[in-house]
Amino acid sequence: MANEVKNWKKPGCSVNFYIDQLSQRETFSREINEKYGEGGGLNADYRTVEAVAIAANTLGSNGLKYGEDFIFKTKGPSEISFDFADGLSMQKAKRILKDTIV
Repeated sequence: MANEVKNWKKPGCSVNFYIDQLSQRETFSREINEKYGEGGGLNADYRTVEAVAIAANTLGSNGLKYGEDFIFKTKGPSEISFDFADGLSMQKAKRILKDTIV
């Protein structure tokens, strides 16, 4: 689903969350590297992938639907960014993940 192509979100409805507040995992997997060599994590490190999964699961468990209310946008050096469909969804996410906001 190419969300950038659809006009589904309101401008100014992005939030950044600290990766280290969501995941304590290592950035790579020793087990996978040992068995398969380098790679994995969709060209992101494992901590980032886990942080996105944790954030999306937490938001989903609290009534926000991925692909409808929010999507993962991008990652920075220490944060992940989500876009929200509207201000209500964004404010709800901020309340839910308040301790992880950049």
